[in-house]
Amino acid sequence: MLKKDFIQRYVDELTKMIAKVMQLKQNNEPEKANETIDEFGSDYLKISLNDLLKSDKSTIIDKLISQQDFELTHFKILEELLYQKHLLNVNHIKLKELTLVILRYVVKVDKDFSIERNNRIKTLS
Repeated sequence: MLKKDFIQRYVDELTKMIAKVMQLKQNNEPEKANETIDEFGSDYLKISLNDLLKSDKSTIIDKLISQQDFELTHFKILEELLYQKHLLNVNHIKLKELTLVILRYVVKVDKDFSIERNNRIKTLS
């Protein structure tokens, strides 16, 4: 189980990463923004987002739980990374589908209701 200090560190670093991605998007540097997102996934979640895109979306949740010991916090971070990556690659169908799978899983297991998360699902559906 993740400890609160680790969760806070993840959130702080995620916020910094999103700010950096937004700056890169404004500077018309989508490749660097994508790299920043990928590096965050590798550094903080210990996964390759590009490898996830090659995975079977019907088994990805179970795979992340059993092989990577993912908990809800990990999935929330992954949800944000994939959504930000999607915003850079809106025509990438596999990315869109994977993002939806993760979003729907988080909605299902999270006790806290999120309007933003539900709006993202509507936008992607």
